[in-house]
Amino acid sequence: MINFFYNNRILIFLFLTLGENKTIIEALHPNVTVTSGQKAILTCIFDTTNHDLSLLSSHQLIWIRQSHASYDADLILAHNQDLLISDSRLNVQRTDIDYSLTITDVTIDDDGIYTCEINTQPQQKAIIHLYVQGKSFFDSN
Repeated sequence: MINFFYNNRILIFLFLTLGENKTIIEALHPNVTVTSGQKAILTCIFDTTNHDLSLLSSHQLIWIRQSHASYDADLILAHNQDLLISDSRLNVQRTDIDYSLTITDVTIDDDGIYTCEINTQPQQKAIIHLYVQGKSFFDSN
């Protein structure tokens, strides 16, 4: 009987630990494909049962462009609703349920991996891969 209670305690402990580490942010679409010249909208959504992510919360959100051929390090694009780089094609928007990065007039150089991160404990992030296809000869301007 002691083993039974002991095992139950372990199971309960594991359940509580997993519950505390549940995912609260995820990519609406983990893969986004657009044609060069179009608009790309990258969106991370929040677990709607977690009210700690409202606009009034103290949690910080950032958009990161992961390193690639043009950059030798990750590039922080935005913090909450503030853009941290000068690129008029970018717009960032945060609501109580999502966090979006919009890129207008997308170019092949925008192709890559983007992450939205939140400073929860432990830190969580959602990864979105943006695929940019070149315009075809037959596309009209």
